[in-house]
Amino acid sequence: MKTLMTSVGILACLLLIKSAESVIPPYLQRQLQREQAVVHRFRPTAARCCRVGQRTARKMMSCSLYSSQRILNSVHTAGGEVQSGNLDTFLSKITQCAVSFSMSFEKCCVNKENFLKEIRMCRRRYTERSFRAKCIKIAKAKYRQ
Repeated sequence: MKTLMTSVGILACLLLIKSAESVIPPYLQRQLQREQAVVHRFRPTAARCCRVGQRTARKMMSCSLYSSQRILNSVHTAGGEVQSGNLDTFLSKITQCAVSFSMSFEKCCVNKENFLKEIRMCRRRYTERSFRAKCIKIAKAKYRQ
């Protein structure tokens, strides 16, 4: 008799839980709709385009906005590879920056590219750690990095 009562009680609890799950309260529905509607779009500003330019230089891509295709800079091709995972979204950011803030993008890209070239030259030129550290320190001071 006790087992029958227990099983009936458990069955009733399960039915209540299932019916409660099927009805979503209105405040949770609004929250779920809000989470689905959020779309992160890139809105170009001078500072954001500057950061995109620096990333372009770090990825060893061409800083020129006037090239017909976004290709690897021929100077850098020996050193690195471009990851194709988010390349399409990154290229769309570059295109938006080229339209709105081309001067900011190009200036930051060229500065970062020159800074990275100088750091690489310091690493190649000096084998002794202390000289290499001084050279890198001078390069950082020169480009204010």
